[in-house]
Amino acid sequence: MTIQVGTGSLLLSGELTIMNYIERLEEAKAALEQGHLTIDFANVQDIDSSAIAFMLQCVRISGGKVIFQSLPNTLNGLMSLYGVSDLLKTN
Repeated sequence: MTIQVGTGSLLLSGELTIMNYIERLEEAKAALEQGHLTIDFANVQDIDSSAIAFMLQCVRISGGKVIFQSLPNTLNGLMSLYGVSDLLKTN
């Protein structure tokens, strides 16, 4: 997976799984601390439940200001399954 930082946003691509979770979180943390508060999942091709942990950590790091967009249906299903939909701002 790669993270591209654009104007005020992060564009994720590839995969977000337990295999690269920590590396992706560190990249996202650096961008979030610089004020990039939208995370776009449009180009993410593979996820597992670690994507939920990634999102929750991004919420914590940003003080609840991060917004997630272009979520894959699988991720929406996981959010519902784990009961965290209300904790995550989405577009």
